[in-house]
Amino acid sequence: MNSSQETNAQDLQASEHLAFLRRVSQQAQQLEETQLEEEENGISSSVDSTTYPPEIQHIRSNLIEASSQLLYVSEGEEPYEFVFIPNDQIASLPDKSSEFVSLIRQADFNIMTEDEKMTEHESQVQTFQEFFEPLTGTNMEDPYGQKEGYKELQKIVEASFRGKENVKVYKVGEYRRVGVYIVGLVKGVGIAGLKTLSIES
Repeated sequence: MNSSQETNAQDLQASEHLAFLRRVSQQAQQLEETQLEEEENGISSSVDSTTYPPEIQHIRSNLIEASSQLLYVSEGEEPYEFVFIPNDQIASLPDKSSEFVSLIRQADFNIMTEDEKMTEHESQVQTFQEFFEPLTGTNMEDPYGQKEGYKELQKIVEASFRGKENVKVYKVGEYRRVGVYIVGLVKGVGIAGLKTLSIES
């Protein structure tokens, strides 16, 4: 294969991948719209977002809007979803992912996958900067064209929780489908944020 053919093959692969990403993004958007419609109609929704406290509803709206066109890219491409863990007693975000998992279990919300539930070892906790830097850094490559979207999400997350120091990223799980929770604390209300999955073999 000569260099011209190689270039054409690479261009074809890139365009096919972009088309795939667009399809996944559209599917994520359709899923979100369906979930919103179901919640509005009271259909098959385990948690009715209209019952959230006003501050949480506002955060939810902003985070969903900012993340709706983004995918978390690992060995797969996964959309984001909103999560809320009511807890009016907690004064700060847990330092360990195991403590975060305990809060989810106490709230009795079915937001963890089976792989996450099987976690036996302490998983990774990242700071706001550690999560966003690889996605928004000046010298970082942007093969999926998401850098600007992640910069906007970064601003929204920081503003929603009144500072990046009030945000942590918990990775829950050891392999396959690892839950990634980008969350902040709303004192007197609970923990809110976004969840996605990191596909790891």
